[in-house]
Amino acid sequence: MSVLMLFIDGIGIGEADSEKNPFARFPSPFFSLFKNSLWPSLPFEGVAVATDPSMGVPGLPQSATGQTALLTGVNASQKLGHHLSGFPSPTLRKILLAESIFLKLERMNKLATFANAFSPEYFARPDRQISATTWSVKASGFPFRMIHDDLLQGRAVSHDLTNEFLAQLGFDVPIRAPQESATILADIAETVDFCLFEFIMTDAVGHKGGIARAEIQVRKLTTLLETVLNKIDLKNNLVLLTSDHGNFEDLSVATHTHHLVPTMLWGKSRHELAKRIQRIEDVPQAILTHLKS
Repeated sequence: MSVLMLFIDGIGIGEADSEKNPFARFPSPFFSLFKNSLWPSLPFEGVAVATDPSMGVPGLPQSATGQTALLTGVNASQKLGHHLSGFPSPTLRKILLAESIFLKLERMNKLATFANAFSPEYFARPDRQISATTWSVKASGFPFRMIHDDLLQGRAVSHDLTNEFLAQLGFDVPIRAPQESATILADIAETVDFCLFEFIMTDAVGHKGGIARAEIQVRKLTTLLETVLNKIDLKNNLVLLTSDHGNFEDLSVATHTHHLVPTMLWGKSRHELAKRIQRIEDVPQAILTHLKS
């Protein structure tokens, strides 16, 4: 029994307005979930839950606190007294190192992995420029997957699903179709108890805008889900997609939004887990409880 967690950065449940919401302009069977609208059934008998990213703190939800909550179950914004954007502060890093889902799974003798590929240069960054997802893995003894050892051998994936971002940085990597990367991701997920994949392009496009770039991301995500859900044994495994805050669903603004975010579940025990998730900080405990059963 394994869990694949798809963390899709910066997607909220927005209005069914094709002028500003890419999910309305470029319909997808997975992302036609709109505010104040009746939601269609998800493919593969999936379940969707509107999830609160606010943590009860005023202001726009942000990445550092939201991702910390998703990866630890701690109400990070209340701990700080405010939402924090970008990378985790020293306080958030302490929370991640003490409460990370990867650390808790390691203590349960479960096998966990982060499917994204890294370069040695990334780990030479100052602590203040390391992501929450990275800190969550660093809290444990689980190894990272690297570009030259793993990505090139089909044992890791890039955060954009195509490797184009890495190629633009000068890495000698093959350009892959999203379907190929999604197949690799599904294969990785079935070798461990818990697998995390982080897709950040939605948040990047949400900040910078551009409807053509937004269409590419919707198509990528649709291909990702179609491929993964066709390949993974959903009778025995669980796929969970969630986000840290809204952004991409409203290109009329360059900031994050106050929208709820979607949590989607497919496979084993999806209905039971859906009942446990009302806020983003509920996600880690729902996963841990599922893997204990």
